[in-house]
Amino acid sequence: MLIPIGVFLGGIALVAATVATGETDVSVVLVFPVFSGSSLLFLLGVLLIVASFITGFAMVGVGQIESGPGQIAQNQAPPESASSRRTEYGGVVLIGPVPIAFGSNKRIALVMLVIGVVTVVLILGLLLAL
Repeated sequence: MLIPIGVFLGGIALVAATVATGETDVSVVLVFPVFSGSSLLFLLGVLLIVASFITGFAMVGVGQIESGPGQIAQNQAPPESASSRRTEYGGVVLIGPVPIAFGSNKRIALVMLVIGVVTVVLILGLLLAL
């Protein structure tokens, strides 16, 4: 499952290289960064990013097909009893520059809020630096 991540990071690296060399323009529409370039390296980076999503979804789909209904995939542990295991979750949704955090308990929601605020500050800092 590391293949899509490697392809995605490779695409990001190529796009970043074209931005660093001046082959790609970066602009901001509302709060969203927009990259536009005409070099072959930029095109290859964008294609790698798209390919990473396609590869990731395909690998998940193949994993579901191979495990079949009611079966456990080879890389998954057998399920424990519901009473002995408690799942915790959390996430952040960014609506423009406003982070909305959620979680299964207060501690996770607070961690997600901190991650969201740090992300917004980093993105705004990078956009203002350009």
